Amino acid sequence: MYIFDRARGCAGASVSDVSDLLSWRVERGHTDLYAPRVQAHPRFAAAARALAANCLATGETDKTLGGIFKDAGRYVAAMWSMYLHVSGGLTLPRLKEICASSGFLSPGRARALLIYMRYLGYVETAARHARGEPQRYVPTANFRESWRAHHHAVLSAACIVEPAAQLVLDRLDDDAVMDAISRLQAEGLLSLTRVRDREIALIRVFFHRHAGNQIMFTLVTGPGEDFPPREPVPFSIAAAAQRFGVSRIHIRRILNDALKENFFTFADRGVVDFSGLGRLELSQSYGMQLAQLLASAAGAWTECAARDRPILAAS
Repeated sequence: MYIFDRARGCAGASVSDVSDLLSWRVERGHTDLYAPRVQAHPRFAAAARALAANCLATGETDKTLGGIFKDAGRYVAAMWSMYLHVSGGLTLPRLKEICASSGFLSPGRARALLIYMRYLGYVETAARHARGEPQRYVPTANFRESWRAHHHAVLSAACIVEPAAQLVLDRLDDDAVMDAISRLQAEGLLSLTRVRDREIALIRVFFHRHAGNQIMFTLVTGPGEDFPPREPVPFSIAAAAQRFGVSRIHIRRILNDALKENFFTFADRGVVDFSGLGRLELSQSYGMQLAQLLASAAGAWTECAARDRPILAAS
């Protein structure tokens, strides 16, 4: 299992040739265009397992970030908050607009999520507010550092597929690189959420349910080296309930819904088996996530180099 190591990064990355990294660059359109390329990579299973394991580990190290990982709504609200900040300013009207245009969240939930972000200490009101204009919010230093750590974790997993992504991972402490990654990753998500047929069982059953993401992170990092695991995965409802702060009934409902959706073939007596459908959807989802990360890394490298940022100097 590959666990995020901020000090060492991802071993084996080539820093001498940026052409490998730039081969993942997407000019326009969906950033998941390279998903089949990721899925066909011989180290895809290791990268996908690392992506899940690293998200689980960073969420448990940083409990506030772990709260963001509880469901997809909170996660995309955080992602879009950072995106709006670096692309014109974070305001409630703009957050509502992006919720509506994506189709992933209702505009009505935008206010509640903004309040939640303020409660976490992730955003605060801007010092200056022009009369007649919407209140502007800015990310706090705590949010920026937590989000930076999150990007370190997920990019280290992407390095397993493309070691040249280490070029960007090593320079994530540069705010220009961090902002570019945040913007490009959010734009990649938007390109996907506008496609209505992306509403798959994985999203319905897990992503929008409280602690659903964390439950899935636990399941896909089960025994063996395959992704998703081909052999039965031991899973304790009681342990998961205590670990993620939800009720046993809530987790049982998620498992039952997964069975109804044919996402599992079996989920009882402490064991879960993924079905063919579950394996397919997970493989496609993690392939898209890794492809988006690599496309974002390639785009950030290109943008910052074009702005004469000194990130090429070390190579």
